[in-house]
Formats: sequence, C-alpha cells, structure tokens
Amino acid sequence: MSKQKKREKSSLLALDPKCDKYINWAVMLLLLIGTFTIVSTNVGKTTYAPDIVKTVVFKQCVFMICGYIAMLFMNKMFRFGWYSALEILIIPICLFIMVLPFAFPEIGGSHAWIQIGSISLQPSEFAKPFIIIICATCLYRAKKKTSMLKDKGKLFKRAWIVFICICIIIFCQKDIGTLVIISFTFLSCIMIPKYPVLQHMQRRLKFLVYAVIIAVVALFGFTNIGSEVLKSTPFAHIAVRVENFKDPYTDVYGDGYQPANSLYGIASSNIVGKGIGNSARKYGYLTQADNDYILAVLIEETGVFGLLGIVILYGIIEYRLFYYAFKTSEDMYKVILGGTGVYLFMHFFLNAGGVACLIPFTGVPLLFISSGGTSVISIMLTMGLAQNCICSIRRKEMDRLS
Repeated sequence: MSKQKKREKSSLLALDPKCDKYINWAVMLLLLIGTFTIVSTNVGKTTYAPDIVKTVVFKQCVFMICGYIAMLFMNKMFRFGWYSALEILIIPICLFIMVLPFAFPEIGGSHAWIQIGSISLQPSEFAKPFIIIICATCLYRAKKKTSMLKDKGKLFKRAWIVFICICIIIFCQKDIGTLVIISFTFLSCIMIPKYPVLQHMQRRLKFLVYAVIIAVVALFGFTNIGSEVLKSTPFAHIAVRVENFKDPYTDVYGDGYQPANSLYGIASSNIVGKGIGNSARKYGYLTQADNDYILAVLIEETGVFGLLGIVILYGIIEYRLFYYAFKTSEDMYKVILGGTGVYLFMHFFLNAGGVACLIPFTGVPLLFISSGGTSVISIMLTMGLAQNCICSIRRKEMDRLS
C-alpha cells in the first residue's frame, strides 16, 4: 500500500484537522478520567461479581468507540442541506423511538429506558442534540427563504412543534431532569438570533422563565407547598428528592441514604482525597456510584484537586465553544455552539448540585464521566456537530484572510 493511500485511509478515521484541538484534548481527558473512575467504583462489586471489572472495561470501550464514530460522522458528514431535505422523515422516526420506553418497566421512577438484556438505552438523551439541530436548521431554511423572517410565528414553528411533542413524551416518562435540560437548551437556542421578528417573543420568554424560577423556588425552597401537592401525584418521588435536598439526614437509612452517603464521601476526602481506588462509599453505600453519584466517589478519592481538574476541563470546552459562537456571524453556527454549551453546563450543574445536595437530585449523568452508553454517544455526537461548525468558521476565516 502506497504512503498516499495509507494517509487517505488514516484520514477517514481522523477528525477534520480544522477541529479545535483544545476541545478534543479536554474531551479525551474527561473520558479517560471517567473510565478510571468507573472501573474504581465497580471494584467494590467484585466480592459477588468477580468478572465485573472486565465487563465494565469492555462496555466502556464499546461506548467510547461508538461515541467516537458518532463524533466522526457529525464532524465530517453532517450537512444542513441533506438533513433539511430528510427532516420530514427523521422527526417522526425520532419521536417514535422516544415513545418506545413506555413498553418497558419503570426504572428509578421513570419510563425512560429501553432494556435489552443487560444493556439499557435512554432515547431521550438523543433529544438534546436533536433539538439543537432542529433550531439551527430553521435558521438554515430562513437563510434560503427570507420570507420566514417576516412572519412572527414562522421561523421556529417546526422547532416549537417538535419541542412540545418531546416535552409531553418526557413529562409522561416522569424524567424531570431531562425535561429541564432540554427546555433550557431549546430556550437558549431560540434566544440567540437577534432578528426583529423574534424580539417580542424573546422578551415574553425571558419574563416567563424568570416567573417559573421564582415560583419553583417559592413553592419548593421557602415553603413545602409544592412538595405536599406532589406527594398525591405520580411525581411523589420528586417531593422526596426535594425533602432530601433540604435535609438529607432526616431519613439516613431510608430515602436519604444515597444523598447522605454522598455528603459523607465528599466530607471524608480531606481536601487532597484518600487516593485513587481508596473510596469507602463505593462499597455498597452508593448504589449508583458509577453513574449518578460518580462525582462523589471522584471527590472522595482525589479531593478538591480532582474536582478542580474536572471544572477546568469543562471550562476549556465551554470557553472554546462560546469563543467561536461570538466569533462567527452565522446564526445557525451560534445556535449549535451556544446550545451545546448550555447542554453541557446544565448536565454539570444538575449533577454536581444534586450530588452536593445544593439542589434537588435529578438523576442526570455527569457527561463524559458517568457510565452509560447513551449519554456518552449523545454528547460525543453533539461535540462532533460543534466541531463541524468550528471547522466551517475557521475555513471561512482562512478564505477571508487569503
């Protein structure tokens, strides 16, 4: 095989050279940290499952390979042109897949998973990048058909319809954490463009968001009115999580067992941590040690420095995403990059806040770190989409300078 053919073959498996390398390195390091932490948390299960570590390593490698393929596809193959032409078929297929979890048993209080043997898939995870793409595609169509910018309700009409359908499905699945993330991601996407036709709607949405936040804080934070109402509904598990957030030690051996042990683990880290692999809470105290509560184990083992490292890596990704979002004049790129930044931030905020009992626990994973193939593939797909936009921005900049 000639050197040229070898280079062509290797380039098929490599991301576009115009990608932002800081983002790539940060993503790679987060995945490595996540893999080591997942393996560490599962060591505690070897007493009754001797091969658990081998199984976990194999699964995690498969998830990362699938995630890289998704990232590579979006980075090199995604184009607004072909997606816009096929969207009329893609949307109903995606919505149908999101409905499938209702045919499977409830897990953790939510009908959000498709269980196939030992593998669990959460279709709603893909709704996060999906809604970002739909919003950006609306702007792509408006660029081709400027009449969409004259009618107040036309620009994001399709995006609103899909968003409402997704919200209804996820609400019925009782997955409030995912609903919050998708809602904030969608709202951020439609707040980014500065067209005159959108200004009235954007002002009303800002007021509505502030009103909802104040109402939630008043009903659940300063009073127990919201919790008491929820106790007599199918969302009683949310009332329990709110009570645990207010005082996780009221029922340490009951509903407050996990949040209390999460705090015990964080408090016992003694700033510098107990050392990698030396967590005590992973031995049965935290049943979701490799997923929802993985940050508590990571802090227990690596201390404040481990948390600081995670925050820095997330910060690098966020900074680079918004750097390019402010740099470009293309609204559809701004929406992709800004929406991706909000998606990533909301996951970190809800997971870290829930683990530290600073906000009610929502059960959303810590992206790149928590176990779970669906969340890994979803965020890698989104990062590939963001890199696709970054490559286009950098090429246009080079063309302008040449």
